[in-house]
Amino acid sequence: MCGRASAADRPTDGKLGDVRVLGLVAMVVVLIIGGCAPAPPEPPQVAEHSVDPSFVHGTDHGDTDRLAATVVTDVQKYWAAQYPAVFGAPWRDLDGGFFSVDTNGNGAPPPCAVDVNEVEGNAYYCGTVDAIAWDRAALLPVLREHYGDASVAVVLAHEFGHAVQQRAGMDVSAEEHSIRLEAMADCYSGAFIRWVVDGRSEHLRINAEQLDSAMRAITVFRDPVSTTNTDAHGTAFDRTSAFQTGFLDGPRQCADVTETSLAAPTPDDPNMPLDDVLRADGMSDYFEDFVTQRGGRWTAPVRRDAVGCPEPTGPVAFCAPPPTVAVDRAALAEPHGSIGDQAVTTLLASRYALAALTELGRPATGAQITCLTGAYTAAQPALSPGDLDEAVEIVLESDGISRNAHGNNWLTGFDRIAAFRNGALGGTPACG
Repeated sequence: MCGRASAADRPTDGKLGDVRVLGLVAMVVVLIIGGCAPAPPEPPQVAEHSVDPSFVHGTDHGDTDRLAATVVTDVQKYWAAQYPAVFGAPWRDLDGGFFSVDTNGNGAPPPCAVDVNEVEGNAYYCGTVDAIAWDRAALLPVLREHYGDASVAVVLAHEFGHAVQQRAGMDVSAEEHSIRLEAMADCYSGAFIRWVVDGRSEHLRINAEQLDSAMRAITVFRDPVSTTNTDAHGTAFDRTSAFQTGFLDGPRQCADVTETSLAAPTPDDPNMPLDDVLRADGMSDYFEDFVTQRGGRWTAPVRRDAVGCPEPTGPVAFCAPPPTVAVDRAALAEPHGSIGDQAVTTLLASRYALAALTELGRPATGAQITCLTGAYTAAQPALSPGDLDEAVEIVLESDGISRNAHGNNWLTGFDRIAAFRNGALGGTPACG
């Protein structure tokens, strides 16, 4: 699939040299530059007032390091205020400092690395010396180009999450708990980003559009599908869920974040042909049960091509009467090819969710539609981690998921993910 790296594209054990580190563990250059879509327009920078990066070891004093220095300055200020409230002890700034690495050059490697090439496409926290390092040549500039400056804040705040774990006495070297530790770091990152969005950061500002772009960067760093990887960061659902827990509920909740178990740890199946996906076996039955359990009467929508609805609202549309789901096969070919078959299933399920709410005579809000889509997704018996990741990606990318019968949508990507997550974790009762 376009934009997804295989296991061969990534470091295999989460280590640099012989010292375990906690970081992104992803070759972002392979993931992004290997993508099939052109880069979106760059969002505005998030640093209103930048910080001199002279305190960063190895800095070139360029714009990228100025952004990174600004981010880590404000993250430390955040934890100076929040750590005592959460953990009952004073915060201690990083003893080992910060390291900017030019992986195109021949400079000295940072802590926890033997060679600068080991840092390529990565950022990490080195617990042995209490330091954070980043690749200023092949990571941060690529993130900025494709996902905006907010993505740099998300990434570096994640690495600070590991410093928080070390200070709190958590076992940051326990490989068997890697996904949980990474989920907690994502959660701490989300808590910091909420602080920025709320206007409390001294130097940084992040708006809704920039937040959505940063969420897309989180999905890039999901793990490849594996049944044996114990040194893992989690699926896109794991990572976005943890990030949103911190963003919505604050850092106190992050210690309770665990890896999810919505999908069995099985390898991805081959991408199903589009015609097979559109048969949607069992989808009508699922939403019929939802409607009848609430005292309604289900009329299965008629399936037609795109001309079946007078005002198409996306690649899959719903209209009534009579209940009709109209499919634009040409428009669906792009997400089917670039994301996967589950992306098409998710778009289709959102229209059946709209049909169900219409049959019940309920106002079909974008949050309800998306929540029911999440509930259906989690209920699929053969759901794999790869399927779940494809669903998360299309929910974040396409506002067609949350459009009502009139084509209106008032949800950001962040809000769509939050609603989808509610349904996936809580089932249909969570959808109101």
